[in-house]
Order: sequence, then structure tokens, then C-alpha cells
Amino acid sequence: MEQKLVKAANRTERKKGPVGRLRRDGRIPAVVYGQENNLTISVDAHDFTNVFKHITESTIITLQTEQGDLDVLVKEYDEDLLTGKLRHVDFYEVASGKLLRTHVQVHVTGNSKGVREGGILDISLHELEIECLPKDIPQEFSVDITALGVGDAVHVSDIEAPEGVRILNTPEQVVVSVVHARVEVAAEEEEEADEEEKAASEESAEKEEE
Repeated sequence: MEQKLVKAANRTERKKGPVGRLRRDGRIPAVVYGQENNLTISVDAHDFTNVFKHITESTIITLQTEQGDLDVLVKEYDEDLLTGKLRHVDFYEVASGKLLRTHVQVHVTGNSKGVREGGILDISLHELEIECLPKDIPQEFSVDITALGVGDAVHVSDIEAPEGVRILNTPEQVVVSVVHARVEVAAEEEEEADEEEKAASEESAEKEEE
């Protein structure tokens, strides 16, 4: 389980003016949705942005607040599309002995023999939804595609979850597959169309001879 440490400061004002001043002072306003109470805080924009580059929905962050340390996951965030700067972050507190649901990234490894033969790798699921205790959150699901040929696929049911982790996606869902190249498919369809046209022409010619 990957874990990050971030310092946080309490804030009491939630109006537009004070929030704007926080951002100008280089801080990001945030809210922690706790197990019992919610907490309004702010984090240093520079420090948190550096951490944010390396976190996912499965990364537990330890917020060092005035009330004590809180283990949280990122729930939502608001990012300025023009500047790329974070404007607001929502966290939710995780309890050490309580099951939680989150998403874990799928990491594809290996070189598929089907791709080497001209197929196209199609990744249908980039993450899986799981349920587990915070301590059991895996950093990622690794899927080896080395033996995957053209027309083969890895389904959710093929992925082995670590002990204590339950994958919530439908077992029949395709995670990754190797499909025929569009050019090959188009060529086959064109060939089939030519054969049908040829057969129709021959049939028509036979009827005329009769």
C-alpha cells in the first residue's frame, strides 16, 4: 500500500473572498469528509501538487492536521483547465478497520505475440473497482499480455486479487484484448464482397444461358 504525507491547516472561512486569498497565498482549499464530522482545511499548493503527480485513487494520504493525523483518499478535485493548477480538493477519511471501495489502476506488462503478428492491443479497462480494508489496497493490478494472441482476451475473472481484496467488476468484462487490425478486417470484408459479387454475376450468367 502506497502512502503519502501532507501537512494541512484548518480554515474557518468558506466564502469566496477568503478562499480566493488562500489561493493567492499559494494554498489549496480542501474538505475532508470524515467518518463522523467534516473538516475544512487547506494544503500548500506547491507541496501537494508534487505529491498529487504520483497519487491515484488507491493512494492513501496521511493529512497532518491540528486535530491529529487523518488517513484519506482523494475523492474529487477541481483543476483549472487553462493553467493546470488545482483549485480545490475533496478527501474522504478512511478507517483502518472498515471496508472501503476505491479504484485501482491496471498495468499491462509484456509484449503480446498477437501484436507482433500484426494485431492491435485494446485496453478496455484501465482500472478495477475493489472493496477491501485500507491496509490491503494494492498499488496496481499487473496484467501480463505476453501470451496473448490475436483474438485472445483477459477478463476480470482471470485476474487474481490479493488476499483480502474483492474485485467488484463483472467477471465477464474484458480487461485487455488483441484484435485484428482494421486494415485486415477491411480487406477481408472487401474480399467477401468481391466473392459475393462474383457469385451473383456467375448466377446471372447461368440464368441467361438457360
